[in-house]
Amino acid sequence: MTLPLRPTDPVRLGTYELIGRLGEGGMGSVFLGRMPDGRQVAVKVIRPEYADQAEFRARFRSEVESARRVPSFSTAAVIDADPDHSPPYLVVEYVDGPSLTRVVADRGPLSGGDLHSVAIGTATALTAIHGAGVIHRDLKPSNVLFALGSPKVIDFGIARAFEATTDHTRSGQVVGTVSYMAPERFEMKSEAVGPAADVSPGVPSSRTPRPAARRSTPTRPPESSPGS
Repeated sequence: MTLPLRPTDPVRLGTYELIGRLGEGGMGSVFLGRMPDGRQVAVKVIRPEYADQAEFRARFRSEVESARRVPSFSTAAVIDADPDHSPPYLVVEYVDGPSLTRVVADRGPLSGGDLHSVAIGTATALTAIHGAGVIHRDLKPSNVLFALGSPKVIDFGIARAFEATTDHTRSGQVVGTVSYMAPERFEMKSEAVGPAADVSPGVPSSRTPRPAARRSTPTRPPESSPGS
């Protein structure tokens, strides 16, 4: 659902007109944008507290370059980015459809051909993402959207820039939703996390009517209990 812009929201970034709000997360806000040719896009704007860090901008630039190499096989294509803008932003394909979370909430657990379609689509997307050297790091039902009935994976490519920034590495924060995070995400340094970390409960969750945990990025790994 698209919400109206807030009074403090930007109305234009580069050549993109911002016409509404799509959501907000730990790293920034996502807006519905419009290109000069009228095509709609999703524009992710990074929070100022991260954008002010030179290290983050460098990481962001590197991660965006990797994400742009991901072929659009069941993924939302990365269209543009400006790491040097104030604030930095990322422009991706706008997928005008419900999330897997919404589909399951409305229709109940998926089964048969519907479940098979989601599994194949998500696996295809991860193959494309990992083939470009990118780790999603936050695969979950709300990051699987349906366009014309086909699943597309969104929101990949910049989480590592956040995790690898010195301030957040020092504080022990990781990007992700706890209920869908692989155990090694809590134990490894950002650089050591590999494709296996994306093989999460995200797709199997389409069989259960229970909603995903609402706690999302960023979060601090649980502390070890005494003697563990």
